[in-house]
Amino acid sequence: MNATRTRAGSWRVFERRFRPVIREDGSLIWHIDEVPRPVVGREWWTVVDCNGKLYLSAGFRFVNRIGYVRCTVPWSDTDQHRDYRYD
Repeated sequence: MNATRTRAGSWRVFERRFRPVIREDGSLIWHIDEVPRPVVGREWWTVVDCNGKLYLSAGFRFVNRIGYVRCTVPWSDTDQHRDYRYD
């Protein structure tokens, strides 16, 4: 099988590296009105829709936003330039 390569990292790598928080209802995605205020730190990622595929992008984005994922491991300056597939 010939896998398609993209610049985006895989969900499995994201999950191991940043350890997303599972919510009480079993989901990962927070909606903007559910995000605690004030938002501080680098533990938030935005789930964005790009041509029908979902990706995680570091920090808060608003264009094509589906929701947010909170992680236990914060992202760094180099992580903000890399997206991950949300499979």
